[in-house]
Amino acid sequence: MSLFKARDFWSTVVEGDAGNEEECDTGCLVIANIDNSSPSSDKVIVGGFSGHLRVFLPQSHRNEEGEEAYGFRPDHVLLETTLNYPIIRLAAGRFVSGNDLLHLCVLHPDRMAVYTVSVTTGQTGHGHHSRLSVAYQHKFQRQAHSLTIGSFGGVKGKDYIAVLSLDGILTVYEQESYAFQSFLPGFLLPGPVAYVSKSDSIVTVASDWCLQCFKYQVLASATEKDKENTNNNNNNSKGKRLAPEWSRQLNGEALDIIVLCPQEGPTNILVLTFRAIYCYKETGVLRFVKKLEFNPSCFMAFPVDNFIHICVGTYTSTLLVYRETELKWASQLPFPPVALARSDFTAYRFLRGIKGAAVSLGDAGQIQVSYLGTDPSLFVAPPAETREINYDQTDKELAQLHRIIKASTKDTGTLVGMNRGDNDLLVTGSIGTQLERWLGTTKVQDPEGVPAVPVVVRLTAHIPLNCVRVNICVEKPLAVTQDTFVLRTICDTSQIMVKIYLAESYIPTSLKVAIIASYINQSGAPRVITASMEVPLRLVVKPSAPTKEADHKITIATNKAAVNLPELFPDFGLDGNVTTALGLQYYGGPEVTILSSRTTNRYRLQSDSLAALWLILSEVTQRLRSYWGHSSRKDGEELELGVASAVPVHELFSEIDAHFMRRKKLHELQAQLVQRATQFRAVQRRLLTKFKDKTPTPLTNLDNLLEGTYKQILQITDVINENVRGLEEDGCILSCVIQVILELVRLQTKMADQEFSLLTAAVSPIVHSSMDQGWEETTDASVTFLLKTVLGRGSRDAAISPELMMPNDTIKLKKHLGILLEKILKVGAKLNINTPTTNNTEPMEDPHSGEDDEIVASVPTESVAQHETDHDPTSVPLGSRLGEDRARSARIRSARLMSARRITEQRSEDDDAESPYTTDRGQGSKQVLESASEEPENLINFEDEEEPGEGESSPQDIEDTLADEEGALPDPSNDNELPDPGNEDATSNPGDEDAKSNPGDDDALQTEVKGTEEEDQESET
Repeated sequence: MSLFKARDFWSTVVEGDAGNEEECDTGCLVIANIDNSSPSSDKVIVGGFSGHLRVFLPQSHRNEEGEEAYGFRPDHVLLETTLNYPIIRLAAGRFVSGNDLLHLCVLHPDRMAVYTVSVTTGQTGHGHHSRLSVAYQHKFQRQAHSLTIGSFGGVKGKDYIAVLSLDGILTVYEQESYAFQSFLPGFLLPGPVAYVSKSDSIVTVASDWCLQCFKYQVLASATEKDKENTNNNNNNSKGKRLAPEWSRQLNGEALDIIVLCPQEGPTNILVLTFRAIYCYKETGVLRFVKKLEFNPSCFMAFPVDNFIHICVGTYTSTLLVYRETELKWASQLPFPPVALARSDFTAYRFLRGIKGAAVSLGDAGQIQVSYLGTDPSLFVAPPAETREINYDQTDKELAQLHRIIKASTKDTGTLVGMNRGDNDLLVTGSIGTQLERWLGTTKVQDPEGVPAVPVVVRLTAHIPLNCVRVNICVEKPLAVTQDTFVLRTICDTSQIMVKIYLAESYIPTSLKVAIIASYINQSGAPRVITASMEVPLRLVVKPSAPTKEADHKITIATNKAAVNLPELFPDFGLDGNVTTALGLQYYGGPEVTILSSRTTNRYRLQSDSLAALWLILSEVTQRLRSYWGHSSRKDGEELELGVASAVPVHELFSEIDAHFMRRKKLHELQAQLVQRATQFRAVQRRLLTKFKDKTPTPLTNLDNLLEGTYKQILQITDVINENVRGLEEDGCILSCVIQVILELVRLQTKMADQEFSLLTAAVSPIVHSSMDQGWEETTDASVTFLLKTVLGRGSRDAAISPELMMPNDTIKLKKHLGILLEKILKVGAKLNINTPTTNNTEPMEDPHSGEDDEIVASVPTESVAQHETDHDPTSVPLGSRLGEDRARSARIRSARLMSARRITEQRSEDDDAESPYTTDRGQGSKQVLESASEEPENLINFEDEEEPGEGESSPQDIEDTLADEEGALPDPSNDNELPDPGNEDATSNPGDEDAKSNPGDDDALQTEVKGTEEEDQESET
């Protein structure tokens, strides 16, 4: 902001129709002696989009006291008329043949008219009268955008007009007659146009932000060649292809072009963009560039003393004066200008007048003639009265002011905080307890229909607020009937009612509902208030019969007695007779079974889909903490949750491969779409060329090629839409699996909240399908950084962030994730970002990966020895046969994993040969990985016996099965079954201790190992 204001010499405001504001733009202002008066005096000519045309003669006058005064008077209006068409450009020049007088050219969207302004001397004392008469006009077939004037072709004493249309046609008129038309090459959007008289060329800015220069003779000759070829019916020859004389790249869209052609000195072409001012010679040589740190609105330029002076107007109502690239002056204007001009208003009747005045036009019709003054626009306080200083009173006043400042600045620190609007607006939400049947459209196919839950959002305003925007966000596949609301005014309390339902048939990642309210308070600061809640689990699942077998099982151990499932899930209305088994099924999706064991205080979750276990696992842990956290059930001992099953890493890798293959397929389809679109445009251009030819020629099957390409584009877009929907589904499944893995790691290692937040930041469960940077590359970069810094020997400052690009495969990602989970689960590494872990053990050599030596080197050799010994010293959850068998059969699993990899590679080669229009979630590799990751018999299994109902179990059978299995489960609450902390043998090898306590397990394990080896030999064969 400048200290100085532009000194007002003359100003007024023009109005549009019915007293409304006039709308003006860059080309609506012209300064010229349009009435050809003698002596010559400049007039201000202003047009507007309403069609009004006005001519003013600003001048000073004498007031009643006889002094020279400035300002607008009614007699300064020389002409005011309405042309009935919007005025988009004005120009003054010698446009009429037969005389050298100045005429006014007015450009309308569909026509151009040239007017003569004549002055009639009054016969009485009424003064002079100005009249506007039409000399000639030209109507257009295309909508006009801008024009330029000049002595095209080097003609003397005449001015021709060139009009640029919206579609890139440059039409030239030689005064009253039409000359030619020429289509500018590579045209998409119109830009400003100007004429360079010294080189007889026309410059414009194309849509690709290139300043292009076309010779006038080239434009005319190219058109003449086309006419000759058309008249001679010569189909083989074509006109000269129009090409620019030179082209220069700009840094943005051009606002205006000014050409300075002084009689002595070089010609300069000035271009104003949103970010800079460019100055070129007529040959295209760059003279200088001035980068701007503000948003310019318009500019003007004029030479003074062999220097170019540039005046730039901004949207902050500031006028900046540059001498080439050096800022010389800045002053404030009363409005943001859209057009600037420089004029001399000479003396009149012994008055002084003004020279070099700046004429500015605002977008609402404000006109001001000003000059740059030196009086600062600041209020100068009068001198204070001299008095003796009372220091005691001054100290009291200073202390009082300190208290006021301290009280007023208490809340300035929270100004940046987005939740600081609680005093102005209170946002609360409530979810209905009763579900309703959804009658709208949904893709979920379920015989019972899909439920919906009503949500009420209440907004309570303590002060009147305007334009409050409310967004309701849910995670897919959940959907809301309306997610955006704009409340114009809130004075007391407003309510918003919506419904949330299940729109897609895959598994949701979260049940949270986020409510975001944004507004601007009375002080002008933006405020954002957020509130969150969760929809009930009954919205996505329904009760079903429990199942015996499942592919994926998770066992949760607690230190509290097992809770009856009807008490844990009272909202499902379960039968009180069945307390240890509960079956749930997603609407249109997989089933999940929950089992509880009273003697071992454990819970089992099992399902054929690992992703389906996430919501149930989260709900079970949350309800257990809420159940035992009630004041009536507290016994002084905190609830502890553990995991008695292995972390399903192979299933995570399978879902990563499926998601990555879907992304890769999407990139291939997009590349094919670009290729087909390019081919479609090329065929269109060929057909357009043939259709423009007046002599019919054979199409040479171009129409069939166009139709076939169009069908291929439609087919590819349909496949892309299906692939995008599949990518969203795979992203949700991958997100659920990641959250299951993270929760199991948290429960198994008793991880603190700070460490878990760091792990979640590295392995993010948020999978976006619309980002250019996918989940795979971002996760690989974050995990690599974590391994090199927090879990490695390197420093965070020395770590270099790699360039995030889509990888060719997921081998490195899976390797890094495996090392990270191995360090956390087996080595027991702690995630502390303040003190990175340093391992003093020798590094493990990996000949297969040269670039990951730093990561692998941080893995101690103890982890390698664990794979090479039958007795794994790694601590496993107590009583978990699954974890103990996994540690004992490491060699067997290694051989089976190598076999599974060979089968996966062979199947991936077969999958690569498939058509790109078909998508596959990698079921083959997933089954192989699942078979490779199969574990021995799990902790809680149903008996293999015939049951009625095709796989379903009755409540009594489930009770008997659980009762039989409870004897094989060690009880964590029984101290006799726990290893003695003082016994070194039990501490070093918990597997041996378990073998002593359960001697029958070793025989079963040996039999199971033999059977596994036989299966491996058959799979290798």
